[in-house]
Amino acid sequence: MLAPLALALLLAAPAAPDAPAPRPPPPAAPRPLPKPPAATAAPPRSRLATRASTCRPTSARRCHPGGCEPADEGLHAELFDLDAGAGSLGACLYTDCYSGKARVVRDPEAPWQVTGFGEVHSSRPVHGVPPPGSAPFALTISVDLRNGRFTAIWGLSPEALQVDFGTCELRR
Repeated sequence: MLAPLALALLLAAPAAPDAPAPRPPPPAAPRPLPKPPAATAAPPRSRLATRASTCRPTSARRCHPGGCEPADEGLHAELFDLDAGAGSLGACLYTDCYSGKARVVRDPEAPWQVTGFGEVHSSRPVHGVPPPGSAPFALTISVDLRNGRFTAIWGLSPEALQVDFGTCELRR
């Protein structure tokens, strides 16, 4: 009679594991991503120009919420300037010239690409009378210091903006 009781206790008792469950392997350390190949070798920053002057637009686009359209009228009356070394930018537009301090930004991977932006004010003397429409405005100029190509964005508002494209003279 003892045998059936021992058998019942044996069956009712929890089974002891034979061996511990295998642990998953530790995660592998992430491999670093490969660097993309350099598109164009740039000259050292010290040999790059720091000033883009006499930036003359050759084409322009006026953009608004409905799209963009050519704005090539009056381009002969526009001129832009960016001095990355001095941190200044300027524009002469139609009947007035403007200048101001610029925040200059460069991409470390593309040091030949320089962008300056800031608010520009009429360059007329303090007591001079600026023509109508000469209020300060935001100006952004981006220049490729290898070939002098530039883009200027101005007339920025919630309703519209103007983008001019052209080339500059480069100087150190």
